[in-house]
Amino acid sequence: MSDFRLLAERYATELTADLLAGRRRPGERLPTSRDYAHRQGIAPSTASRVYAELVRRGVAVGEVGRGTFLRPP
Repeated sequence: MSDFRLLAERYATELTADLLAGRRRPGERLPTSRDYAHRQGIAPSTASRVYAELVRRGVAVGEVGRGTFLRPP
């Protein structure tokens, strides 16, 4: 598994844990992947992989033109 994929999975796991712990709320809009990348100091492509992983896990839903939103756990 590539380092980029492992990094994306780690950040996706952290965001999932934040949701389960109540630090983030269902329905909350996540920052754009570009903003998230800047805040975390990661490449934009890695941030996009983080969001794709959240969607794959069913933790978030992406809405074209609106953003990525967290789903209830």
